[in-house]
Amino acid sequence: MMKKAIKKLLAALLAVAMVCAMAIPAFANNSWETEEDLNTKHEYAAFQIFTGDVKGDNIDDFKISNAKWGESITKPDEFLAQLTADPTIGGEFKTNFTPQEAVAVISKWGDSDDNSIAFARCVCNYVYSNGDPKPVIQGLHTGGIKVPKPGYYLIVDTSPFDEDDFYHAYNSFLLKVTKAEYVFNINYKVVKPTVEKKVYDNDNNDISSAGNNDGWGSSADHAINEKFQFRLIAKLPASKDNGRAYDYYKKYTVCFNDTLSDGITFDKLDKVEIANVDGVNPQVINADNYTRNPNGSQSFKLSIDNVKTCARAANLDLNKGATITVTYTAHLNETAYVNTAGGDTKNKNRVYLEYSNNPRISTSLDYTTTSEVCVYTYQLNNTKYRDEVNENNKLEGAGFRLYSDEACTPEQEVKLYKKDNFYYPIKDATDKAQDAVEMFSDEHGQFNVKGLDAGTYYLKETKTPDDYSPCPDKKIVISATHNEYNVNLSGESNLNNKIINIKAGGITLPSTGGIGTTIFYVVGGGLMVAAIVLLVTKKRMENK
Repeated sequence: MMKKAIKKLLAALLAVAMVCAMAIPAFANNSWETEEDLNTKHEYAAFQIFTGDVKGDNIDDFKISNAKWGESITKPDEFLAQLTADPTIGGEFKTNFTPQEAVAVISKWGDSDDNSIAFARCVCNYVYSNGDPKPVIQGLHTGGIKVPKPGYYLIVDTSPFDEDDFYHAYNSFLLKVTKAEYVFNINYKVVKPTVEKKVYDNDNNDISSAGNNDGWGSSADHAINEKFQFRLIAKLPASKDNGRAYDYYKKYTVCFNDTLSDGITFDKLDKVEIANVDGVNPQVINADNYTRNPNGSQSFKLSIDNVKTCARAANLDLNKGATITVTYTAHLNETAYVNTAGGDTKNKNRVYLEYSNNPRISTSLDYTTTSEVCVYTYQLNNTKYRDEVNENNKLEGAGFRLYSDEACTPEQEVKLYKKDNFYYPIKDATDKAQDAVEMFSDEHGQFNVKGLDAGTYYLKETKTPDDYSPCPDKKIVISATHNEYNVNLSGESNLNNKIINIKAGGITLPSTGGIGTTIFYVVGGGLMVAAIVLLVTKKRMENK
């Protein structure tokens, strides 16, 4: 009976370790710490919960008799009072219980049932709220902990990390029963949530998303005023070794802190979902379980106060891990950064995650690193000339419309509106259908389109200035690949165009030169040679 009681007590005390686990410094790195780091850079303190006579040949066989309160339980009456006041296990204890009587109660419970977890919460609350618990040992320990006295111990990671020490995390608390002068190794259980942001692109040319054909990646192309979606994905890791780490939190909170650049406007929240750790079979989270708090015009915080409630509603075991996804719609506005060539963009969007890190303090939150995505859009620069490309030959008053098909059918026209010196696409984020206009070259011969998506377009002259012939339709290609923070335009892309009108009755030369000009020279040269031959022949005839 005593052996069974000791095993149950060890199980309950091990739960205490998990209660106090996972205290992670701000902006913790999203990677695992190495064993070397944990051995050489962490400090630990050992608190004695119970003492007694410990016997056995190895740590798995150690058992205690003549159990007494340990040095860290300085006020047993107050500790027992906490036990009796607990809503889950209060009826199991009495305020005058001895350590052995407490062991008798604990022995009836399973290793990790609800009663054991409730007991663990009580132990944890007492140890860290009752005055100043005095550790038996404290400091840097490499390879293991040497306990000077026999008993049950709570091992605490007390490393003095700086707030900007991103790489490290506090190790889980451990409980051990040991003999005096026994050295045991520390089991490392460092886990951290992560967050990732993605943006949707109908034609995903995101190099960093190779093999990802679902349209979600770290960068995208979109037109100004075109609505598209962002996705925030939080991964909550599973409890290691089939543990119940999340159960020791009264509530587990996550907060998405999202920031949009000035060129991106938030439109609406689409959905918030929870799924298993692989993201399979997502379930919608009821709006009553989260809040979205705007923080200025370009950022917001979406908070889920208790993920445990959401997991239960979706029939998920949070201890096996979970994925929380936030999807929302936004659009590029008129202040968006536009690319006229390859390079970077200022249309960036970032998120970081706040999350519960301390089961003892429900309001204690830490931070992940930041995840960022980019959105590209392009500017089409057009200049109209008469006769030839010359700064003095810029032509005003030529009318144009832009189409997405080679036939330039009215149904495929890219509707535009004018603001200041630019034409912008009319998309679903605007209410400017009545303002759709024809483009006209200004006094500088320019009619520039700001904020086009990647694709193929056709520029058609719809009004030709008096005394000039219309020019052929112009094919416009915007073809780009991007790897998060840099866009590369293909060789066929032509964002800067010089368009020439020839006077009526004249010969229209191709606006891009090339073979047309060559043919002109060849034909002209041939005519000159023929004229010379005729002249020479005529002279010879006259001399005869």
